[in-house]
Amino acid sequence: MTQYRKPPLSIQAQLDLLQRRGLAIGDADNANRYLQRVGYCRLMGYPYTQRIPGSDNFRDQATFEEAVSLYELDRGLRDLVMEAVGHIEVVTRTVLTYHFAHLHGAFGHLEPRNLHFTGQEHAVWLDGIESEVMRSKEAFIRHYREKYTSPAFPKVPIWMATEVMSLGSLSRFYKALHTREQKAVAAAMQLAAPVFANWLHVTSVARNIVAHHGRLWNKELGVSAVRPRSAGWSEHEAPFPPNRSFFLLLLLRKLLGGTTADTSGWRERVDAHLFAGLTNEARTKGLGAVEGWREHRLWRE
Repeated sequence: MTQYRKPPLSIQAQLDLLQRRGLAIGDADNANRYLQRVGYCRLMGYPYTQRIPGSDNFRDQATFEEAVSLYELDRGLRDLVMEAVGHIEVVTRTVLTYHFAHLHGAFGHLEPRNLHFTGQEHAVWLDGIESEVMRSKEAFIRHYREKYTSPAFPKVPIWMATEVMSLGSLSRFYKALHTREQKAVAAAMQLAAPVFANWLHVTSVARNIVAHHGRLWNKELGVSAVRPRSAGWSEHEAPFPPNRSFFLLLLLRKLLGGTTADTSGWRERVDAHLFAGLTNEARTKGLGAVEGWREHRLWRE
């Protein structure tokens, strides 16, 4: 076992280290500002592709400014992804709650027979929901707690629970629905139920990455999206890795079609942002896109 013994470095020491490793710094004041306000570890994910393989040193012509440019590309992309996720989250809560409540009533989620959880999964899921309910400051939650005694708080109607549960809990809720209920919800999003279940999970993972200001560029998301069987989505037709960010953008755009969002406007803003930022093959590949991405049918239609 090796003990970690590296000491914290001052900003100037961080700059000196990067320069010794071959990273050119054109504007020391700006580099100092980014290291102070963004942080060394966060920034160092962006010049990674400029490193010599198997080494901490950088290739010739590697620059700190390139890292900052990629960081700003990624930061803007995170904002656009979060905007899309917000619309998708709202419509999923609404449609899922409507179908489930009309089949099983206000407290149908409390009954294990109404859901396809296994073992203790239902109890664990409910415990998580009740914890989220107890942390909520929403007026409708406070009203229920003060007025109703049966079922006792923190048990609340499903239309209250879905408003405060996390997207991850919502995704697990959808996956536990009976098949016909899954199909009804997915149909509202114009997708097959297995695809929507997977895409909702991918969306939840992406939300967590973005909410914690994680990197989308040059990073595997940790989960792969399922390809629909419909035209245009096969690996041959859409040669984009399903665990990278460009495929995420494609599925978000598809899901936005079932929301109240201005889908075309969102796509145009993402398009403009990427067109300005994906200025070379390395940047394009790092996002999981390929040459000609801008004209691909899934992106344009």
